[in-house]
Amino acid sequence: MSDIKDGAHYKTVEIEGIKFEIRYGYESDADRRRGWEPTPQYPDFAKVPQYTKEGTPFALAYGGPCRYYAPIDKDADDDWCANCQRFDQREEFIGLCQAPEHRAKR
Repeated sequence: MSDIKDGAHYKTVEIEGIKFEIRYGYESDADRRRGWEPTPQYPDFAKVPQYTKEGTPFALAYGGPCRYYAPIDKDADDDWCANCQRFDQREEFIGLCQAPEHRAKR
């Protein structure tokens, strides 16, 4: 078992002038009870949407596809944002959703 502690800093990511503090934690209480090690916890943009100053929404590469999903590789088994033509990856797991339908109304 490593020395990674729940809540410890993993890294800070800055995209379009917005900073995200990524910390170690658990996906669920069940993971904690199982004795699993904490893992980096990225923002849940589906639950708490965040946008650039221009109104472009942030998205996770491993997020589930929306109804505007346009796969890069139609034969891939990866139905997630990273395989979408409209996903603009900016960091290992964070990017911007370029689907016009998801832009914030300003």
